[in-house]
Amino acid sequence: MFFSKKLAASLSPKLAQFISLPLLRASYGFILSFASPLGWMLVQKIAGRDVFSTLYFDPLLYIYMAFATAVVFSLIGYQIGLREQMITNLALIDPLTALYNKRYFKNRLEQEFKRFKRNKSIRYALILIDLDFFKAINDTYGHQAGDSVLKSVSATIMGVCRENEIAARVGGEELCIIACGCDLAQAKHLADRIRKSIEHSHCTWQGECIKVTASLGISIAENTTENAWQIYQQADEAMYKAKQTGRNKVNVFDSLSP
Repeated sequence: MFFSKKLAASLSPKLAQFISLPLLRASYGFILSFASPLGWMLVQKIAGRDVFSTLYFDPLLYIYMAFATAVVFSLIGYQIGLREQMITNLALIDPLTALYNKRYFKNRLEQEFKRFKRNKSIRYALILIDLDFFKAINDTYGHQAGDSVLKSVSATIMGVCRENEIAARVGGEELCIIACGCDLAQAKHLADRIRKSIEHSHCTWQGECIKVTASLGISIAENTTENAWQIYQQADEAMYKAKQTGRNKVNVFDSLSP
């Protein structure tokens, strides 16, 4: 029993990468349902009956038991999976923007760095995004308008990102993307697409259109990178340089620049 629980606990996170939690739990319920006819056979064996004698063995009964329990257990498993998915989302998703939250971002950043250390050919990049003059938007239109802008920008970013690109909210108006399996040229292309998409997006608040732009900083994992947060700090430095040199632009971290 201990082994089966331990095995299930280790397999669930891996399987959940390929199948949703509700469907995963429903499949567990379906597999478990086959224990029902086996259990009935065991009960008859304990009672001293010949399980396979024509007097006690009814194929239709076993088919019915297997089918009925498969339906019931799968439905129960699916409902359990829905609850688990909801709890997971509450723990890992930022409620305002629907992006991943900082907690998930930090864990995923560490995971990607460890994977990079194991295999240097699997590179990844960080793209840090900071909205320009966001404080002025809050001061002019109010914090609710600022929240609306953040939602709009986040939806724009999610529309640009692919499955291997993880978008998270890491600060007030700071968003960050972990671009897995991405070289510098690909990261620059993605960052520029995001910048243009934000620049051309429209957020309407109480009938008024609020224009917004963003400054983006890029850093990429290198052989000399010591830890995961070094990449984040480099992306942060590149982003602030983009702000200092005109805003609404993409800047790549350069270790040689002063």
